[in-house]
Amino acid sequence: MRFAKTIGNKLARRYDQLPHANGKPFILAVADFQASGSMMWSREGLIGYLLGSGATVAEVDGRPQAVPMPAEHLLGPARFPAGLFANDEHAELSAVIFTNACSMAKLNRVAISGGGAPAGHRYTRIGNFFDRTPGALKGIPFCLDITSADYRGLWPHGYEPWTAEMEVFHNPFARHPVSVDLLPEATHWFRQGGEWICSSVYEASILWSQTLITSSDKTAPSLDDFLNNAARGSRMDSPEA
Repeated sequence: MRFAKTIGNKLARRYDQLPHANGKPFILAVADFQASGSMMWSREGLIGYLLGSGATVAEVDGRPQAVPMPAEHLLGPARFPAGLFANDEHAELSAVIFTNACSMAKLNRVAISGGGAPAGHRYTRIGNFFDRTPGALKGIPFCLDITSADYRGLWPHGYEPWTAEMEVFHNPFARHPVSVDLLPEATHWFRQGGEWICSSVYEASILWSQTLITSSDKTAPSLDDFLNNAARGSRMDSPEA
């Protein structure tokens, strides 16, 4: 509902009809700052609102599989319509740009992974990779030192790029479509052959993460620490997420 109301308020202002925007692709960028750590879990809400569909896990032919879960309305008593990009009612909106990592942690990681880590601290990123295995139902947990070769090697640049978590959702009914070449390193969502396709230039895609800054004289956080905290339903203490 927060994403839907925010986008709706912007559309109501008809920025697309301003002289400098008229006749050109009109794009809105949104991010989630509603609460501490909310970027770690709200991404699926935006996807469900834009596409008008989500997924659930059900047993099919004796094994768990992802099953599409279409929706005409968002959860809640307001019955706000879902599927902003499911019809041509908002053809003026060409695309929505979203990232779940536009925070101070991102600003720190780009510089630190590029070799600018201040001495005396340890910088660790934990989270979930997108599992590209066909039929995978969960992400792949990770815990990596941001200054390590393993972390820097996730991207061809040799450091974390600004576009690593940027996603562009294209409106299939857009009056003025957006070229992928405008943001070539972003992850792009577009409708093709009756289904939504997700295209990314990076092999490593991070679904959500948390950045931990600790003293270098303390024991480094481990993946087991992360998994044990997740099993208890708690997060690891951190000034950033």
